[in-house]
Amino acid sequence: MSKSSEKKTGKARADGFSDHELQETHGRERKGSEGLFLPFFLFLMVCTWFTWAGVGLSADANSFSLHPDREMTPDELAAAEARAKARVAERLYATYCGACHQPNGRGIPGTYPPLDGSEWLDDGKRVVSLTSAGLLGRIEVMGQAYDNPTGMPAIAKTANLKPEQIVTIVNYVRSSWSNVDKKYPEVMVEDAEEAIQALGDRSIPWTPQELLQEYPFGGGE
Repeated sequence: MSKSSEKKTGKARADGFSDHELQETHGRERKGSEGLFLPFFLFLMVCTWFTWAGVGLSADANSFSLHPDREMTPDELAAAEARAKARVAERLYATYCGACHQPNGRGIPGTYPPLDGSEWLDDGKRVVSLTSAGLLGRIEVMGQAYDNPTGMPAIAKTANLKPEQIVTIVNYVRSSWSNVDKKYPEVMVEDAEEAIQALGDRSIPWTPQELLQEYPFGGGE
């Protein structure tokens, strides 16, 4: 090879490539990688934008704002408060009533009467009173007999429930499952306090006859 040819192509290497050829190859690779960087960066930005947009939509759909400076409207506040109260009521029912009467309110045949559709719920004060003093004896609920020898414990008393908690449970039961169709009026804390005060120092459970004499069917709300 002539000196002019070696100068033009570069010094030959043991691997068969000249320095000039390798420089040209590296140059093309650098240009190629630089050319790919911008589209990749744009693609990454687009993906990021869609991710944040999805989070924003999901947050708004769940009444949660990613913008702390945005105040909730009165309707949103009322809805959030109603959901919180409903969760508390469900937990109280599950804790103190669900084991016997079941989460679906249908009870256990022959042992624990159902609350779903029960005529015994038509008087809120009656329900408060029997949960505070207990009930012992054979009863009929929707045409079915129940005669649990241990009866119903005075759960509100033994669990030391406050009137507010008792009312929360009673209203939950009277407005759940098929009971919602009966549109029972809400039992107030004052109603619960009056029913509890009427018990005085009673330490024995109600019999069904006594309870219905005090709170007859169709006689309350």
